[in-house]
Amino acid sequence: MSDHDLREKLLAEVDNRRNQCVDIANYIYAHPEVSMQEKESSAYLAKVLENEGFDVTFPYCGLETAFKATKRNGQGPKICFMAEYDALPEIGHACGHQWIASTSLMAGIVTAMALSEFPGEVTVFGTPGEETGDGKPVLVEHGAFNGYCAALEIHPNYTTRLEPEVHGIGGIDIEFTGKAAHAGEDPWNGVNALDAVIMLFNSINAMRQQLKDGSRVHAIITNGGEMVNTVPAFASVRLEYRSSDQDYLYEIQRKVLDCAEGAAKQTGCAMHWEHFEPTCQAMKTNKKLKNIFAKNMEKYPHFKDGDITYAGTATDVGNVSQIIPVIHPMMKMVTVEAGAHTIKFRDALLKSYAQDRAVEIIKILVETGLDILSDPEMAGQLKVE
Repeated sequence: MSDHDLREKLLAEVDNRRNQCVDIANYIYAHPEVSMQEKESSAYLAKVLENEGFDVTFPYCGLETAFKATKRNGQGPKICFMAEYDALPEIGHACGHQWIASTSLMAGIVTAMALSEFPGEVTVFGTPGEETGDGKPVLVEHGAFNGYCAALEIHPNYTTRLEPEVHGIGGIDIEFTGKAAHAGEDPWNGVNALDAVIMLFNSINAMRQQLKDGSRVHAIITNGGEMVNTVPAFASVRLEYRSSDQDYLYEIQRKVLDCAEGAAKQTGCAMHWEHFEPTCQAMKTNKKLKNIFAKNMEKYPHFKDGDITYAGTATDVGNVSQIIPVIHPMMKMVTVEAGAHTIKFRDALLKSYAQDRAVEIIKILVETGLDILSDPEMAGQLKVE
């Protein structure tokens, strides 16, 4: 079969599966489950892929709600699609993960049909816990993505941006331990842990002036003492830091910990810190993969690459992009100017406009996947970049 005929066949298959695409999204929407609790969603998605003839491993990499579903034909380019399906507390699927799950599954199912013509492998990874960063970093650590030429995923949005600025983000808890004393009778015998917290905040505020543009540090006091008439013997802070440059992200962490150590020394407190969440790394854009996707997007006029950078956005997709080529564009799926994590955005994704765009997005993903499968040399170039 010629490349043109195969391409047209696959695109027609996407149209034929429109109802299935919508049904998958609606099921995930109707069963909102927060990060790492997506038991019903993950089981449903894994079953869909099993019914389509994929070899499914579920659970996967020690994560109860992760899965790997694969079809292969000999040795050739290996591509994967990443499905997300965790919801937000209280407001459900206000980040559009039901559409990430649906478009990735359908793109994987249809693209895998090309394996009758080309050697290679198509995998759909079920990646839980995107909102907390507990999913993909674990899969990366277990080597789940090793050997793949490309990983593909889209994110719903109110405008289209092929290269969104996705920051790395790290989160740490810092604890100061001092010595309790009566605040009125003998405060000189105490070591004030809350003073260390206040000094830490003052040091961070002073440090912010010297941080590179686009970097962020934000924190809350999680414990500031128990009684006002007692010198606090324990106080703690929860803190996050962000940067679009992965190396600089680690430098910010070092600077923050230097501030904490200084506060501990000035007050006489002991200091302890630990990560409270996995580090989501900054996004590394693969230009060749972006250009392939952009070429396939040209025929769909609803998608126009915009100029919004979304400074401060973070996702665990960045961890995958640090080891293999990744495409993770923001794709316009609503007609309202409302950002993710809002009720307005959530409700807009239920409209027929979102369904129409989802079908087009699947076609773009399928053509991009086909371009890679059919050209091993190009697949190698992606990895070299």
